Amino acid sequence: MLLSFRNPRAAVRAALAGATLAWPIWGPVVLIPNLAHAGNWEFDPRVEVGAQYDDNYRLGPSGQKVDAYGTIADLSFTEKLVDPRYEFDISPRVHNTFLPNDHEDQSTDGYLGLNGTYRGQKWTLGGVLTYANETVISSELLSANFGGQPLGQTTGEETGLVSFHNRRQLERFLPNFSYDFTPRLHLRSEGQYENASFSRNILVTQAGTNLLIAQEGFKDYYVKGGLQYDFSQRYDLVSSLTGAKFLPNGRDTTTERYGVEETFEARPTQIMQWYARLGVNEVHAHTMVDGNIDKTLVVGGAGVSWTYQLSQYTADFIRDLSASAGGAVVQHDEARGRVVKALTPRLYAVLAARYVRVRGASQTILGIVGSDYTAASGALQYQVTRNYRVQGEYDFTWQRFQGNPSSRSNSIIVSVIWQPLSKFNPIPDYNRLQPDRPQ
Repeated sequence: MLLSFRNPRAAVRAALAGATLAWPIWGPVVLIPNLAHAGNWEFDPRVEVGAQYDDNYRLGPSGQKVDAYGTIADLSFTEKLVDPRYEFDISPRVHNTFLPNDHEDQSTDGYLGLNGTYRGQKWTLGGVLTYANETVISSELLSANFGGQPLGQTTGEETGLVSFHNRRQLERFLPNFSYDFTPRLHLRSEGQYENASFSRNILVTQAGTNLLIAQEGFKDYYVKGGLQYDFSQRYDLVSSLTGAKFLPNGRDTTTERYGVEETFEARPTQIMQWYARLGVNEVHAHTMVDGNIDKTLVVGGAGVSWTYQLSQYTADFIRDLSASAGGAVVQHDEARGRVVKALTPRLYAVLAARYVRVRGASQTILGIVGSDYTAASGALQYQVTRNYRVQGEYDFTWQRFQGNPSSRSNSIIVSVIWQPLSKFNPIPDYNRLQPDRPQ
């Protein structure tokens, strides 16, 4: 387990220790000469150091605000293997915050990601395996900037509860498989397994009896399979069946859900891509006290992205069901948007915002209280040299649980980033954005 440290020297030692401990995992892979030609391997390190200030670090209501200031350090070391038939990468990462005036909330968070894809003549097999050990301030509050997240995908798991110091450990495995029956007809399948646990389970109650907010571990299993039909090279329709089972730790409640979905995907031009999805889910919750609780929910979404030479615009609207540390499956409604704009050859700006509305998928008696969450951010990044750039970012966060006062926070981060150029994944050139690839 990663621990919080009381001084910056300990934080630096933790970061170096994390990188050193990761070497036995990914180091031998580099040294296996028979796995692939040495020229196909690429080492992609990234180091960010900076300072931050937040006027309400725990996002508490008025009278419970805790301001915090200090330093941040983020180190990641990615090793990539690229071949015409397969790809593989392993990414250990350490993130540290040092807060002189708020020692309880400073932390050292650790992450590890494994990602692989293998292609046959008519099929593709892949998967992602991730592990995170982090403070709940990182795991339960969504960032406004959703760069790298595909259209239509929700993050899930978060509750927004950060008033208590806690840590979350999350293991996630996402396999996927596709097969081409004909040039137009394809099988598409994917799955997800999640195992979340907390250093301590937290239940927040009112009047000692009515459960308002929870933060406890869970396991969630999800599968999705369907057929994709290509009307042309630019338009296709995907018909899918879905199923999931949610098992919270320490409760006698389980939730099962089954559904059907239709997704229309389009890339009418090199600049534009969009999707539209509609589905129906049957939710069955089994409780020891209230028996079976059933509900039918409509899910879906629509999103679009435009990528020009000097700018990119993304908008996405989603309704889905997801597992929650609150102890039950929740209905997740989300609206988000993002703008990336090159201002000069070396300077670019990013504006992003998201709104998330969470409600219980079955009944509030299952322990879910609705919440509304808004995050917005603006950032400027300047490329000083080929390997160094500086960044300034402002973040605004607002949250309200039903029946409780709202809370908000303002945060500023200024940092320096060192990242050498990579032949396989170069630092983005925002004067030459790639079409059909949302950043």
